[in-house]
Amino acid sequence: MIRLTGFELGKIWGRRSFLVSLLVLLSLNLFLAWFSGLPDESSYSLSSYRAFQEEIEGMTEAEKASLVTGMKETMEGVCLVQEVLMVRRGGGEMGEELARQTMESRPGVFEQYYGLYQSGGYLKLTDSFEREERLTEELFGQWQKVAGYSDYLESVRETRSTLGSISVFGGGKKDSFSSRNIRKSVSDYAGLTAEGISWMPDLAVVRSLENSWTDLFLLLSVFLFSGYLILEEKGKGLFFITRGTKHGIVRSILCKLTALLIHCMVMAFLLYGANFAFFGSAAGLGDLDAPLQSLASCTESSLRISILQYILLSIITRGLVMFGFGSLLTAFCIRAEHLYAPYAGGILLWGVSFLLYTAVPAASRGSIFKYLNLAGLMRTELLYGAYLNFDLLGYPVSRTASSWMFFLLLMAAGVGGSVFLFARGTHLGLKDGRNRSLFSFRPHACLLRHEAYRILVAGHALLPLILFAGFTGFRAWNHSYNPSVGEQYYQDIMCRLEGELTEEKERLILSEQARYQEAFDQIALIDERAAAGEIGETAAENLKSRWYAVTAFYPFFSRALQQYERIRETGGCFVYDTGYLYLLGRRADVFRIDLLLLSLGVVLAFGNITAMEERTASWNLLGTTLGGKKALLGNRVCLCMAGGAALALVPFIARAAAVGRVFHLGGFAFSIQDIPCCGNVPVSMPIWCFLGLMVLSQALTLALAALAVALISLWQKNTVRTCFAAVLLLVVPPLLDMMGFSFAGKFSLYPLYAWTAML
Repeated sequence: MIRLTGFELGKIWGRRSFLVSLLVLLSLNLFLAWFSGLPDESSYSLSSYRAFQEEIEGMTEAEKASLVTGMKETMEGVCLVQEVLMVRRGGGEMGEELARQTMESRPGVFEQYYGLYQSGGYLKLTDSFEREERLTEELFGQWQKVAGYSDYLESVRETRSTLGSISVFGGGKKDSFSSRNIRKSVSDYAGLTAEGISWMPDLAVVRSLENSWTDLFLLLSVFLFSGYLILEEKGKGLFFITRGTKHGIVRSILCKLTALLIHCMVMAFLLYGANFAFFGSAAGLGDLDAPLQSLASCTESSLRISILQYILLSIITRGLVMFGFGSLLTAFCIRAEHLYAPYAGGILLWGVSFLLYTAVPAASRGSIFKYLNLAGLMRTELLYGAYLNFDLLGYPVSRTASSWMFFLLLMAAGVGGSVFLFARGTHLGLKDGRNRSLFSFRPHACLLRHEAYRILVAGHALLPLILFAGFTGFRAWNHSYNPSVGEQYYQDIMCRLEGELTEEKERLILSEQARYQEAFDQIALIDERAAAGEIGETAAENLKSRWYAVTAFYPFFSRALQQYERIRETGGCFVYDTGYLYLLGRRADVFRIDLLLLSLGVVLAFGNITAMEERTASWNLLGTTLGGKKALLGNRVCLCMAGGAALALVPFIARAAAVGRVFHLGGFAFSIQDIPCCGNVPVSMPIWCFLGLMVLSQALTLALAALAVALISLWQKNTVRTCFAAVLLLVVPPLLDMMGFSFAGKFSLYPLYAWTAML
């Protein structure tokens, strides 16, 4: 039995194609874990979390409380300063009155935190107000939930006596579900205490387990394994032979299912273990021996286990759920007469489960259908990290116990069905049914069209092109742009100034300059009076606060003033440049990630353009045709370069649309030299022409990347070796550059792709 199980595993795991597929899944899983941790303008980086984790390491709970509450108090004071500045920006008596009321609601806070706001000294873990505020709110909320765990337990214990006498909760009906649920909850939480609770941030644990991509990759590995396990042997008719051996029926299928169980568990530990390795090193895991309730997301759990035990239990549960599904899929494969029928059935089963999980309300009486399905069972953070009892005929039944019973029945059904169908032996082969597809080949005499079909459809290049185009396009479109109060002021004034300089616009500039100069003069005068002892320091700060609200926007006005001075000296037009700074890559470094993703898409799409003919020795035949080998390769190279160039257009179009939603993009006909950061461009051209030149250079860069992949494919004549060499050449250098090894950027296509960001 053991030797046969090892044989079943070895004949699948020993396949190069299967190992490459698993390696791709693991690589994609790690890549998406890294990619999901990249910060945008409003979210914080994983390193910020790690810095906080290191700071609280070794602290007592009282010291953690002091630290977190201090951070929260500081951010509330800084938020009040920003609120006052925002309402004063509106100007007029209404703005001043609102600002005064805001300051009076918390006396002395504005004066206390204004200097800290101006200096940026409140930025302890991140580099922007939005990120610091979001991280502080999240950490404070987590700490507050864990710190109140004793109160939570006490409220659970008091629920029975408090609510038991209220009729709506079962006071008059001792046998109602409500009263029974109250008694069961008190019993389940009995014995739990706050002793040993040690709060720690839970980001690493949450992101490692609550990862939809990892769930998908684990599911794909089960589809792959089941297909190799049953369908390939059915296609070759091997079951008719193996059934005649000594242990060819029951023992054979049991060994196959045991091999499937081992595969599911190994892949679960590999995929989720990779998540924990990455997020643990990037964000910090903390003390895994602490009680599970030390995590804010798991304070409702009634389990008496540690965080490490929770992690292991979650991974084992997901592996068993996948085995239950895989055993059902195995039964489908045994019963199926067509190759794609089991996969269609498996996808349908998951589709129904996902629909139930998303559509059924969690608080309804039908919540049992929400959680007792494949999608619900994979949510182990709810299964073990939360508490819920189902209403089953008026009796409370634990979700955890019900879930274990359900997937034990699921495994029993899958194993029993597989053994029964295999022993019955009525469908041991596959029918050779070939259906005409949407992209079926149709005879024609156009070589270019033939090669396009050969690369995009037969060579499966269309799928990675669509996937990476959608991925990069969605990322650019979904990028969050949050203009500050000062940026809104700058946009307002620049939209009024846009175009050539006129007397009215000059008066606007000079009046704003005079307003700022008056504010600076008044601040200097107040400082002189304070130094002379005419007024106290507190009174001086109160007097200056009004003028500080004016000067806070001077850095943004200075950008408009810079354009005014340039126009006075050399001519030109006013241009609101913030949107163009994003498009040109000067304000946010997005080109590195774009180039990395697009290069990877090109490698996966075109790494196979010569391998097929090499495997079948078709070049000898193709070389005798009228066009010959050179014409074939020429058409393929042109198609690859065109595909790479088209792929490069997607993120620019999506980013231009996203930027245009937030920032005004005007003055396309003005000179590119009117944008301050592009004043050193040697040739004067319209902005639209310069943007077109940038897009053309990016398309040319991806076309060169596709050309490099095609040449490597012609050289290596093997898909795996081509992809490996192309990744080393095109993907690894920009990746190393992003990781801080700047020298690697010189050996990549980044200078050509992002030359506008380096002006």
